[in-house]
Amino acid sequence: MARLDFDFHAHSARPGALGIVLALAGVAAMAWVWINLQTAHATGTGLALQIAALEKNQSHPAAQPVRRTDDAAQRIRAQVSAQMAYSWQPAFEALATARNGRIALLSLDAVQAKSQLRLVAEARQLADAVAFIDALQQQPGVKRAVLTQHEMQADVEQHPVRVNILVELGA
Repeated sequence: MARLDFDFHAHSARPGALGIVLALAGVAAMAWVWINLQTAHATGTGLALQIAALEKNQSHPAAQPVRRTDDAAQRIRAQVSAQMAYSWQPAFEALATARNGRIALLSLDAVQAKSQLRLVAEARQLADAVAFIDALQQQPGVKRAVLTQHEMQADVEQHPVRVNILVELGA
């Protein structure tokens, strides 16, 4: 029979003195690296500000072109803010309400300056597309809905009708 050696003395769950010293050294090294990293970032930011100030002082553009650039930039900002402030929600609600299972909306092109939507859709029959346009025309917020072009798709087995629709928004 084999002889068994049992160790009835359990080792302590506490780390040894060497483990504690190494952990403290690691924390101190991480703190030193973090402080150096923050100092380097601050130095880089300060240098970037100094370079920008030097470049600004070295180049003295004429007053008139700067004003034109500022006016152009202000116009662009005004256009962008007007586009972002424009609410398309009534148009989307009109489309959602008029939509049915016989129309597949392929693309939507919105022109904010003219308050128009250009839709490309497919229907199984031209009558389905006309019914969709009539439903769009009845929606609040739609001034006019017009079929601008239709085309029979001969290359597809079901021969759907592709339609282009112009929707004018407003009253």
